[in-house]
Amino acid sequence: MGDDSEWMKLPVDQKCEHKVWKARLNGYEEALKLFQRIGDEKSPEWGKYLGLIKKFVTDSNAVAQLKGLEAALAFVENAHVAGRTTGDVVSGVVTKVFNQPKARAKELGMDICLMYIEIEKAEVVQDELLKGLDNKNPKIVVSCIETIRKALGEYGSKIVTLKPVVKVLPKQFESREKAVRDEAKLLAVEIYRWIRDALRPSLQNINSVQLKELEEEWVKLPQTPPKQTRFLRSQQDLKAKFEQQQAQGGDQSDGEDEMEAAAAVDPYELLEAVEILSKLPKDFYEKIEAKKWQERKEALEAVEALAKNPKLEGGDYGDLVRALKKVVGKDANVMLVTVAAKCLAGLAAGLRKKFGTYAGQVVPTILEKFKEKKPQVVQALQEAIDAIFLTTTLQNLSEDILAVMDNKNPSIKQQASLFLARSFRHCTQSSLPKGLLKPLCAALIKQVNDSAPEVRDAAFEALGTAMKVVGEKAVNPFLADLDKLKLDKIKECAEKVELPGGKKAASAGGGDRKMASKAPPPAAEAPPKSSVPSKKPQSASSKPSAGPAKKSKAASASAGKPKKGSDSKETTEAELAPEVCEELAAAVLPASCLQQLDSANWKERLASMEEFQKAVETMDAGAMPCQALVKMLAKKPGWKETNFQVMQLKLRVVALVAQRGQFSKTSASLVLEGLVDKVGRRQMWRKRQRGSDCYRGGLLAALDRRTGQWAACLHRGGR
Repeated sequence: MGDDSEWMKLPVDQKCEHKVWKARLNGYEEALKLFQRIGDEKSPEWGKYLGLIKKFVTDSNAVAQLKGLEAALAFVENAHVAGRTTGDVVSGVVTKVFNQPKARAKELGMDICLMYIEIEKAEVVQDELLKGLDNKNPKIVVSCIETIRKALGEYGSKIVTLKPVVKVLPKQFESREKAVRDEAKLLAVEIYRWIRDALRPSLQNINSVQLKELEEEWVKLPQTPPKQTRFLRSQQDLKAKFEQQQAQGGDQSDGEDEMEAAAAVDPYELLEAVEILSKLPKDFYEKIEAKKWQERKEALEAVEALAKNPKLEGGDYGDLVRALKKVVGKDANVMLVTVAAKCLAGLAAGLRKKFGTYAGQVVPTILEKFKEKKPQVVQALQEAIDAIFLTTTLQNLSEDILAVMDNKNPSIKQQASLFLARSFRHCTQSSLPKGLLKPLCAALIKQVNDSAPEVRDAAFEALGTAMKVVGEKAVNPFLADLDKLKLDKIKECAEKVELPGGKKAASAGGGDRKMASKAPPPAAEAPPKSSVPSKKPQSASSKPSAGPAKKSKAASASAGKPKKGSDSKETTEAELAPEVCEELAAAVLPASCLQQLDSANWKERLASMEEFQKAVETMDAGAMPCQALVKMLAKKPGWKETNFQVMQLKLRVVALVAQRGQFSKTSASLVLEGLVDKVGRRQMWRKRQRGSDCYRGGLLAALDRRTGQWAACLHRGGR
């Protein structure tokens, strides 16, 4: 009792750092009462405890520590100077509280962290919690993740910075401790609640089972945006306003808008930039100039793999861009042109505005290359130029676009107009002023009178999109020389235009001059693709001079003939070399499929065809190399296949390719001779096996739709 009487006489602050744990316990109890009693948050009394608060939370005695945590929480809540202690105290909570077995201690530790966030110290708290994720003790890691989750759930994504959290989240899914993985899953669900699909790219590389579980949890979340439920000291006015609106049951939109503004998160901003220039093959610039196309392909594929990173570190990409530009503009191998265009698209999407300095070098080359008609090349060029557009402005590209609008090649004029149409969708009235709109409209009006229908239709689409964005009043002065039929066609196109990102169209009078959004569009929201030139759109309004008499004559003359439409236009292409076909097929088909196509064992050939069919069914129609696939099917034994099961599948695959891909006359000629011979020699057998008729009928119907009258005549002759 003598010892007790000694420390009982000491001041409160000295008791709190006494050697005897009972003395410290008593000191914490008295400090708690004192902190709750002091009315002035700026009282000098608070200063006495600035250096002691960390000791409150790190006390070695579990009983004293609990009381110390209560006192520390009261200090942080009431003291004006509490913010100075944030780093030390939160660090102490992470290392000395989160590892404690008592749930009450962990709960108080989390409350202290959340209180520091309330007094505007969210960044420091978050940094200390993220450091705790590297601790070897799984209890500490679990508690840190749980605290971050609670902070996000209460304060929202506007207060808790998600980028550093998302960066370390995938690592937590790799932990050996189930408790860590489970808590990481809960955090991922909470983050998804606030930013939705913006989280997906960062978690694509976690275990597929874990990702599937997350997907199942994400689907269960309500579609209504989450709301901030706890407020910073600086947000007390917002809190009072929100509580008043809730009590009145009135319109809560104003308060909700402020609290939910952080929900629109660009996935790009959450990603870590990847440096790729140093990872290029050392002999890249030698290989890209090699005479053998296989070496050039190898060099390009290395760049393509690097450019797939969704966010790239800035740097000097000048040499790389020039090398890719040269391939696009001068390489005779269309497959390499396609890969180079994909590389440029990847660089533009990964660098965003940092790529803008190279846009002027590349865009003229891409526009000129649109003379190439192969669908896969055109699609790759479209993706590249669309991605590049998002890195710069239409004003910067306008001269290059106008320079090709008078080109003699209709494909170039068509694609330039379609690019303008897609670009206009991402413009606003302020970014599409009259000074820019006037020369572009003048060039498009010339194309409205072009002899090629696909050029006219593309010009109508571009003018209609411009009208949708800036309004009729702004565009009409440039359309004075057009007749009513063409004006109606432009208005019809304008009505069909859908602007991305929920942007509002201009009013008919053009009076609304407010920009829809100042935020740059995310890389994933690329301009929508237009049809490639192999399908030339036709419309009645593209030939306004055709009168009723001509129409009736044409109708009577066409009686009894197969009906022509956009789907039945003949498409021709040069026959590809066998090695090029093998390369194209290898890029889209499994290796085992190609190896077993000509196997002596019919079961292996059957398995190969089953893989072939699955690949074609899931293949992107625009990128399907039809001629290459047909040539692979024609490999020995080809159309002389003796096993009826394999032959049935082969016929089905040909029909699929003809129906889904850009099936040319060249591709059709590669299959028709062999198939017609097969059909003739097996007619009696097919009568017994009536099921086979559907394959022949499906094939010829597909060929009829894709290749025009000549296929229809063959169909009638075959019957």
